[in-house]
Amino acid sequence: MNLLPLVLSLVLGGGLVACGSHRPPRSTSSIHGSRQVQIETGAVAGVKGPHDTVAFLGIPYAAPPTGAGRWQPPRRAASWDGVRTAGALGPSCPQVDRSSKIREVVVTAYGGDPAALPPVGPPRLGPTDEDCLSLNVFTSELGGKRPVMVWIHGGSFAFGSGGEDAAALAPLGVVVVTVNYRLGALGFLAHPALTQESPHQSSGNYALLDQIEALRWVQRNIAAFGGDPKRVTLFGHSAGAASVLMLLASPEARGLFQRAIAQSGSLGASRTLGEAEAHGVETANRFGAPAADPLPALRGETVERILSVAPSGFEPTIDGWVLPESVPKVLERGRGIPLLVGATAREWAIFAIRGAPATDRQTYQQLLRQASAARWELLLALYPAPRDEDVPETAIRFLTDWDFTCPARHVAATRRDPTWVYLLSAPPAAAPGAARHGAVHGSDLRLLFHQEMGMPLGETGEGVGAAMRRYWVRFAVSGDPNEPGLPAWPIYDRTKRRHLDLGDPIRASDALGRDACDVFDETLGAR
Repeated sequence: MNLLPLVLSLVLGGGLVACGSHRPPRSTSSIHGSRQVQIETGAVAGVKGPHDTVAFLGIPYAAPPTGAGRWQPPRRAASWDGVRTAGALGPSCPQVDRSSKIREVVVTAYGGDPAALPPVGPPRLGPTDEDCLSLNVFTSELGGKRPVMVWIHGGSFAFGSGGEDAAALAPLGVVVVTVNYRLGALGFLAHPALTQESPHQSSGNYALLDQIEALRWVQRNIAAFGGDPKRVTLFGHSAGAASVLMLLASPEARGLFQRAIAQSGSLGASRTLGEAEAHGVETANRFGAPAADPLPALRGETVERILSVAPSGFEPTIDGWVLPESVPKVLERGRGIPLLVGATAREWAIFAIRGAPATDRQTYQQLLRQASAARWELLLALYPAPRDEDVPETAIRFLTDWDFTCPARHVAATRRDPTWVYLLSAPPAAAPGAARHGAVHGSDLRLLFHQEMGMPLGETGEGVGAAMRRYWVRFAVSGDPNEPGLPAWPIYDRTKRRHLDLGDPIRASDALGRDACDVFDETLGAR
């Protein structure tokens, strides 16, 4: 059982309709200091982006999912006349803003000053709108045929946006694409009436369909930006990492990407369509929608009321179409796609900043029972907390393994395709709180994307971040992260269980998970 959604709440395509004519993609010369590119829907002019890139921001990859398009698969974007200046990020998808608060909490916990943060930067939320299905493209130069890296942001499937952070990888020789997708109830509401109107007899995975449509857009258009549609790496963090694994398992995404990176994610959907539909009926009742025909009333609701009445509890579904079965079952069979997967050493410490997941032995034992009713006593022996004062730190270690480290190891151990596993142990800042909190959830983003957030990364952080960028980009280039000049990263073998420790120093190790992850594997197999 993934316990993250439970406690996090306390802490904080077929049937596509083409619109307009479509022209073949091509790139053209510089115009008035910007770059102009012709894609299927029209001409777009890029601007100077971060990290000395050319940026094409806010490009629609699908039509607005509004009105009758709410809770429908994405449709092709309409064409436009003239040249569209792609100079500003598109609006984020509707959400309750948690990004700014998380940013302040993390900076404060590490000893930084939130008041000194720059006015823009990760993870800060901009304008939101239901018309939000846009993407951003970053490249160091147009022309050529470079690998493509498509970034899926995290945020518990409830908040976040594509943004510009992943652009830090573009100067290393890749084209980077970041994607917005529908969130919360707008991205995951399932209901019997929605299932009935679907030709696939499915509902609830609209956010995953958005991601798939963005990947289709990449296949059709990325060559205009100097990208190679036959070398696409899908990568994401947290909910974005879970999305990567679910798209690895989805028949609808087959052939749309050739490599995958899952950073600090879960194993993806576990809720059945029936369970999701029952939650959807409860949601419709809260809105007072007519039981016999609820969809017109639900599609007529304002975004503000949807966020107010249905703020949480929406997640991907094993729906029989986008996800015909659970992720682990599909990954065991193999898809021929190499994968990097891993976690940070103290993921759960970030969630404990606002309140410990358990504060005494009784609540701690209840936490272990929730994880595995049949094996909680074995877990208690592996994660002992003989005194109440031992509980908060022990709970962080347990939840880090159970929600992040063990899922990563389980994926690696069960896959037939080449897989490399990492554990990030380097602290994300040279700051007073680094020794106490360590490498928490999101630390990998600070290092990989060089997010200073008002605090220096320090010599270790700078070095590990630079190595991560080289490993990630080399993987996008060749399907293997190893390159001369970097410590060797052994491919994962279920017997030797070797992974890469991204710490000081960077080195191979075999200490990931150990006995606790064996219990996780047994519990997962017993479901």
